[in-house]
Amino acid sequence: MSSRADVLSKYAGETVLAVGAHPDDLELAVGGTLARLSRSGARVVMAVLSIPNNLQVRRAEARKAAETLGCEVRLLTAGRCCRVEDLKNHELVGMIDGLVKELRPAAMFSHCLANLHLDHKLAYDACMASQRLGYFDLFCYSPTSCHQVHIPFQPQIYIDISTTIEAKMKAIRHHASQFEKRGLKTDHYRAASGQVGGIVGVDYAEGLEVVRMRLN
Repeated sequence: MSSRADVLSKYAGETVLAVGAHPDDLELAVGGTLARLSRSGARVVMAVLSIPNNLQVRRAEARKAAETLGCEVRLLTAGRCCRVEDLKNHELVGMIDGLVKELRPAAMFSHCLANLHLDHKLAYDACMASQRLGYFDLFCYSPTSCHQVHIPFQPQIYIDISTTIEAKMKAIRHHASQFEKRGLKTDHYRAASGQVGGIVGVDYAEGLEVVRMRLN
């Protein structure tokens, strides 16, 4: 087995928690990685902190996308439209703390600090705060945006998603309200995954910043 596979196979039979500010953030940044984790035998829970608008449509899109990746989805404010910025800090931290206590994840995926979006930074802060509850591996995924922008992001590990790129792209396309209906293209997410893959000699990859990871 290759070292690339070993990084993910350590989570087989474990729970992995991935936190995103909105529906589609996780699919854009780590959809291929989450699909690989699911296929390797991990229970993957995608936690969505807010749905700022178009509640019924975006809730349905999130569920279809998670199903495509083989993951569970938790819509933490699914009963109402709200923004992450509308939540008090203790509410936001409490949401993630509650999931960590319930799920006892072996790993968490979070937004990164280098971000253009305030709500993504708030989500990052809340995820970092959850470290006080106990040990789990903690990774940050690349910044997400509907448009191509340059943001400093320095991954230390790269996950080969060549076998799951199609699942990633299908999951992204489920979020039609954010792309197709707004005249935005999804093609550059495939291209971006190809560029990242080129760095490590594979067809497609996703990069991760490592906050902490235990190797046995």
